[in-house]
Amino acid sequence: MKDKGQALVEFVLILPIILLVLIALIDIGNIFMEKYQLNDHLSTIAEMYHNNEITEAKAYAANESIIVSESVNNDMLTLKATKKVKVSAPIIKNILGKSFDITCSQTIYNETGENFEQ
Repeated sequence: MKDKGQALVEFVLILPIILLVLIALIDIGNIFMEKYQLNDHLSTIAEMYHNNEITEAKAYAANESIIVSESVNNDMLTLKATKKVKVSAPIIKNILGKSFDITCSQTIYNETGENFEQ
């Protein structure tokens, strides 16, 4: 009979730690998924820039809550995309803050010689 009570006490003591670790793993997985999606969105935006559809690219970025910065160096255009990811796990929130910025960049070559700026 004493063993059942001991197992219950151990389970009650360990359960919050297991739940915190599980929520932290889900949050980290969410950050990696958002990074993957941001990279995919940046490829779409870079393709729009390459086709000189800059207005559409900026509208697409705004619709996806992505901040795009651009820098031109000769015939090369470097696009840098940034997006905020909300963090909900208590442990991760203390380390990273309430939101975490993910970024990725891509450089494209202007083959046509057209101006990127509008």
